[in-house]
Amino acid sequence: MTTYRIQFHAGFTVRQLIEQLDYLQELGIDTVYGSPVLAATPGSTHGYDVIDASILNPEVTTEEDWGMLHVQLHQRGMQYMQDIVPNHMALRPENAWFKTVVQDGRAGVYADHFDIDWEHPRLPGRMMLPVLGDSPERVREQGQLEAYKHGVRVYDSYWEGPDADRDAPAEQPTHVAPVHWQTVNDYINYRRFFTVNELIGMRTEDREVYEDLHERTFADVKAGHIHHLRVDHVDGLLDPTGYLQRLRESVGPDVQVYVEKILEPGERLPADWPVQGTTGYDFLAEVNRLLTNEASSNAFSSLYEQLTHEPLPDYAALVFRNKLMLVREHFSGELDNLVRRWDPLLPDELRGGFRETLAHWLAAFPVYRIYPTGGPLTDHELAVCMEAATAVTEYAPGQGRGVLSWVNWLAHQEFSGDALEYLQRTQQLSGPLMAKGVEDTTFYQFWREAHLNEVGSSADPADRVLVRDFHQFIAERPSTTMNATATHDTKRGEDGRAFLQALTFYPEAWKDFVELVMRTLDTGAVRARGVYLVLQSMVAAYPLHKSPEEAGLRDRLHTYLEKALREGKEMSDWADPNVAYEQSLNHLADQLLDHDDLRTALEQLLRDIWPQSRHNSFAQLILKCLCPGNPDIYQGTESWDLSFVDPDNRRPVDYAKRRRWLRDGPKDTYDPARKAQLLRLLLQLRRQHADFFAKADYTPVQEGDDVLAFRRSYRGQELTVKIAKRAGTQVQGPEGEDLQRVVTDAYGAGLGVWFRA
Repeated sequence: MTTYRIQFHAGFTVRQLIEQLDYLQELGIDTVYGSPVLAATPGSTHGYDVIDASILNPEVTTEEDWGMLHVQLHQRGMQYMQDIVPNHMALRPENAWFKTVVQDGRAGVYADHFDIDWEHPRLPGRMMLPVLGDSPERVREQGQLEAYKHGVRVYDSYWEGPDADRDAPAEQPTHVAPVHWQTVNDYINYRRFFTVNELIGMRTEDREVYEDLHERTFADVKAGHIHHLRVDHVDGLLDPTGYLQRLRESVGPDVQVYVEKILEPGERLPADWPVQGTTGYDFLAEVNRLLTNEASSNAFSSLYEQLTHEPLPDYAALVFRNKLMLVREHFSGELDNLVRRWDPLLPDELRGGFRETLAHWLAAFPVYRIYPTGGPLTDHELAVCMEAATAVTEYAPGQGRGVLSWVNWLAHQEFSGDALEYLQRTQQLSGPLMAKGVEDTTFYQFWREAHLNEVGSSADPADRVLVRDFHQFIAERPSTTMNATATHDTKRGEDGRAFLQALTFYPEAWKDFVELVMRTLDTGAVRARGVYLVLQSMVAAYPLHKSPEEAGLRDRLHTYLEKALREGKEMSDWADPNVAYEQSLNHLADQLLDHDDLRTALEQLLRDIWPQSRHNSFAQLILKCLCPGNPDIYQGTESWDLSFVDPDNRRPVDYAKRRRWLRDGPKDTYDPARKAQLLRLLLQLRRQHADFFAKADYTPVQEGDDVLAFRRSYRGQELTVKIAKRAGTQVQGPEGEDLQRVVTDAYGAGLGVWFRA
């Protein structure tokens, strides 16, 4: 299977996708992989904010177009994979189910579908709506908050039930409590997605909720419209294992199921999950490290210390500090809810300082979460819990004894009933805390090698992937899993990452450029880390194949830098933006773009590293397509993918241009048509020999530490792949007259692919 990810929204609909099916088939795609298509918040650009799980999104498709898509796919022998969202819905006035909560509170028809704590001591019997920009009293005085029978007006939004009567005033809403949006940092009585107030968790563990959320999806599976499923944010569910087992029962054995699951280095999927694999972040992380020149690691660390005038921070300690800050400041309400639940079950010796014990334990958790399903914890689960306790004793010794006592108590429990639910709910916080602490905080603070700041990856200089490690990784993962190098969630485009990898092969040239900038520009109030962020962002996004103006680089870079600063939570923040500092960073970026000598130096650096940049781009494409697993192509990445993080990576795709690339080929060395044609070459090979790529084994070939080589064989057919780490290094082909060299020297001497049919 080869998937092509489509981001549906009002600007790219199912009808527009139908127009591109011939192109996708020519490229070698056999499975279209669509973002969520159920009714979402009006104007949604991603579809994860579902407001009605029973109907299609009218901004994306009609029933007629939806049916036509699947007719057209069937005629071409293609299949369809659907991204589904079982964890949350949009907390919006348009949410059809939430209207019953507004009208009747916990007695509402769908009230139990939402993960709401109706017994919360701050708001017993009422659901909080964190939608105000000031206190309720002030907003009411301003005439922007008005209650009436079965409804409430907040600014220009009407939250109301089916039987609302706007002519019947009320002293306060019948069942919801509008509050300042920042109130959730102190207390919260519903489960949200990460720190996104507008996404409310669903009680998918309940059979009725499960059936209602999936009714439309299962109907499309039964009708043959959906062949495979991608499960979004599986770690958010109370019991992911139980959910996946139930999902498998619902869709049968032939539907392939993939989970969006971040695996930490060395972590594997639970063996009892009936899925084909993950969406491929683990593959991305391994390839990212493999194509990095570890020999220059010390040089990059020294440059970072020289630039920042600070010792290189202990990466693991930095992650711990950030997670501890987040659980205290951004997840404080969620933490209090857990402490309140656990308190009646705990022995006296744990109760006193349990809030800090739990906060530190969660901050030190080494993986997203564990998956207890009842009974005593498994040896693996205990090992993870103890690893967290050990880390606490190192990073916060004063809390070590309390956390060790907590883990010892866990080790002696037979979990069932409330205790099992509370442990699972604790893990529902562990995952978001990891995501926000690492991906959305640490990755925007620690800029030593920016390409390592990637979803599913680790920026720790101590983490390395050598050739033998990559072989081991491939051997241990399911051969049915997905291979990704770019998704809608990655922090930068796959080629921007490859260009930054290339820098590690030119440490002196990079150092010279950084020092030239520091000598030439007045960086003003911008911290050195901010300067380094700008410079690496330029390397990753500067388009040698077109003008920066044509690529809209300046405005795109400004938007990205603003987001990077706010996610980093040091010099700015979403809750309290430091606009002056953000503008100073944007001004620095403008200086670099407008300074003739520095822009010339940047372009010369990019040309100097271009052979390695292109080599790494092609290498990750070859590995994605030819290693065991199913290659996933993110929309538009047939071109050089120099995107920043979302929403930049959801820009419109020019398919007419991509058709020309396949037809006409490259015009110069920087032309992205070369990448598009290599992708087609690899995918056509897969399509012509689909049985081989589904069943062939994987055997490492020893070529030393600087060449990754492997052989795949099945029923007399054989594939040999050799990839040198350094561009220009000649690789020797295997012996045999009947071998066809698929990837020739036109793509670089260090890349070789041979196939025997």
